[in-house]
Amino acid sequence: MKLSGLFTLSVQDWIKGLIMAVGVAVFSIIETSVSAGIFTFNLTTVWHAALAAIVVYIGKNFFTPAPKTIEVDKSITKVIDVTPK
Repeated sequence: MKLSGLFTLSVQDWIKGLIMAVGVAVFSIIETSVSAGIFTFNLTTVWHAALAAIVVYIGKNFFTPAPKTIEVDKSITKVIDVTPK
């Protein structure tokens, strides 16, 4: 899996952002319906919630650097006994 670096975005970032936006939109519809007591929803509110979710998610990924990776050489790795005496 290719991770995006600082100030870059990958295709996976956009896909995950869209999934996040759809999830927030669905949650917004459910929350509004439960609060009102009937199945009704305001498309403007749903649209704003979905847009906010994708902007926040993409913004977070844009300003977050890729995590550092640690490579372990198994040929020189030793087991350390840490049992208490």
